[in-house]
Amino acid sequence: METASSTTSSSQSGRFSLEFTGKGSELALIMLKNLFLTIITLGIYRPWAKTNFRRYLWENVQFMGDRAAYVGTGEELFYGWLKLFAIIAALFGVSNIVKVVAPFLSVPLSIAGMFLWAFVFAIATYSGLRYRLSRTTWRQVRFGVDKDKEQTKAFLRLYAKGVLYSILTLGFYYSYFQNQKRAFLVNRMRFGTVHFSYDGTDKDYFVLNAKGLLLSIITLGFYGPWYMASVMKFKMEHTHFQGARMEFTMSGKDIFFCTLIAYLGAIFSFGLAVPWIFAWGLGKIVENIHVVGDVDFAQVHSMKSDGSALADDIVAEYDLDLGF
Repeated sequence: METASSTTSSSQSGRFSLEFTGKGSELALIMLKNLFLTIITLGIYRPWAKTNFRRYLWENVQFMGDRAAYVGTGEELFYGWLKLFAIIAALFGVSNIVKVVAPFLSVPLSIAGMFLWAFVFAIATYSGLRYRLSRTTWRQVRFGVDKDKEQTKAFLRLYAKGVLYSILTLGFYYSYFQNQKRAFLVNRMRFGTVHFSYDGTDKDYFVLNAKGLLLSIITLGFYGPWYMASVMKFKMEHTHFQGARMEFTMSGKDIFFCTLIAYLGAIFSFGLAVPWIFAWGLGKIVENIHVVGDVDFAQVHSMKSDGSALADDIVAEYDLDLGF
């Protein structure tokens, strides 16, 4: 649904909503096909299964009457997965050899391994987001994330500082770290040639999280949906594109009842209703995302985007937070 209030030759002003048109029955067929082929290929089909799933979700998200599209391939993710498998096998091989040949090096090696994985996770967070956006198009224009050697160094410094300070402050700095990470990534995100921007402050995000965590503890978790809604609203409302800002209108009450219905539906259907519940729940979230203000897509031009499928595999395997 869109409520454009005025237009010029190419710019539009108003409140434009996203829509999700996916159906549980179609999603169920994709899930069944993916499950069957993944089992009979002993897991080899998994990258293609992931691609099928993403393509369906992306192409059923509409904005201003046009559908998004996912243009990544299973082959890309498969080769990324092979590289990840080779890296993990090599690290475990070296670790086991050292334990046998030079056991006194086991502890220093374990500590070095922790720093190495922190470095890998930082790179994967940056590059994984870059891959997914570079494979996302709307009106045949790709999204993307800027990245070069200097920006990569800056992100690594931010990530290292965030992890270290979060540990030293027993988690109090974590909200600052999360907000700084989101600001870094959003300010480098673009649609075609036009960049997004983010202006949420660390202090405001910290206060929001401190209040949410405190009330969640006092209410034994009951406040969780309202906490989640407030975080989503904060992230969206501080994200801008051209003269517009994002908006999230789902309330804590909405999230509470959606979560309750989803759990009960999954339990009483013995899991068979999961595709319908997933499509319904995703639709509820997507239809509550809006773009409010002035947009002029005639000013957006296509631009080449790229990313690492290996990083995307690491993000997926280790469930890394991309900040969204």
